[in-house]
Amino acid sequence: MNTVSTVILLLFIVQHGSIINCTNLDYINDEHHSIHKRSIDNDFGILPDVYYQNVAPIRNGQPVQVKVSVIILNLKIGSISTQDFDVDIFYHQQWNDHRLKRPTNIEAMTKMKTNDSNIIQYRLTDLWRNRLWIPNVYFRNAVSGSISNILTPTYYFTITNYTQVFMAVRLSLKLTCHMNFYKFPFDTQICYINLTSTSDDANTMRLSWQTFRIGSHVDESEFTVTKVDHESNCLKQYEFGSYSCLFGRIIFKRNIGKYVIKRLVPSFIIVIITFIGFWIPTNISPARTALPITALLALITQQIQSDLNVSYVYALQVWNIVCIVFVFANLLEFAIALYMIHRDQEQKSKEQHTTSIWNAVNGNQSQQQRPKLKQRMSKHFQTTTRHAQIDVYARYIFPLLFFLFILTFTIYVSIE
Repeated sequence: MNTVSTVILLLFIVQHGSIINCTNLDYINDEHHSIHKRSIDNDFGILPDVYYQNVAPIRNGQPVQVKVSVIILNLKIGSISTQDFDVDIFYHQQWNDHRLKRPTNIEAMTKMKTNDSNIIQYRLTDLWRNRLWIPNVYFRNAVSGSISNILTPTYYFTITNYTQVFMAVRLSLKLTCHMNFYKFPFDTQICYINLTSTSDDANTMRLSWQTFRIGSHVDESEFTVTKVDHESNCLKQYEFGSYSCLFGRIIFKRNIGKYVIKRLVPSFIIVIITFIGFWIPTNISPARTALPITALLALITQQIQSDLNVSYVYALQVWNIVCIVFVFANLLEFAIALYMIHRDQEQKSKEQHTTSIWNAVNGNQSQQQRPKLKQRMSKHFQTTTRHAQIDVYARYIFPLLFFLFILTFTIYVSIE
């Protein structure tokens, strides 16, 4: 009986202890939730009693001046078919909201250290983006974009001297860039970052550049950034009003080392090798034909492999086509030389046949007729070497024309 009573007593204690623990846990959770809610709802006395988040802080009828900064952290040019580029940027905007008040609960705010004692700066959490008026700015040439959240969303707010609001955020963007490949691979591309106000017209808000620059450690293997600048402030006109806008410009120069080694130098060597055929005797047909035909096939293959998906002729295509023309002209010159040999042989056989008939009819020639026969034989000797003269002319004309083309091509691609 005592054992049963002991067991009942233990069960009663365990049950009531669990109830007490659960009650305490619920109380702690409710208290934590209420503290968290109070920290969110607490505006430190910054906002006035009447504050409209969707209304711009216009003062004396003047539009709000918003200073914009863009710092490019990473950059990558897209493919030729897509014609776009990817950037990671720090986007900053700063404006004055005169409606904000001096904090009443200033001890609860995070104060920032500044070099100037006259500047008072406080940091706010990213929850304030749902409370304050924030300029509505978008990137006009953006295909897609997102807020970088590698660890946490990188919104950053500060208030300077109680009314100057500063917002910073890291963005990842894919932007369109209309590229020109007429001088590929010696091309220079100009891409823009376009910003425009979304809902506030020029009478409400004006954008202006404070900083537009590229980070010191940005590297793009295909291109070299030669210049980064921004254009003057502009107004974008629409049917329903004019809106403030900004343009940032990035100038890229393609690195040509890869194309020189893989495309230009091999085709140059192939063409020069075909010129050696002019020193090979015409009667050695296998050597004279194999050299230009092999070179022609190699150049055509290279042309197919280096084709870009564009609807116009570009510099590398011109180079390849001219190289193909020179090799084909080499083959054509050999065909002309063979025709001259065949023609000379026919003429020689006719003259020999005529001479044998003349000797058979007239017998021995007189002394006066022998000089005429020598002149005729000398003329025949000059005729039989005309195909060799074609090769002699080609040895100098072909290289000269090719180097003139190289000079013209170099001047063309060097002109900006």
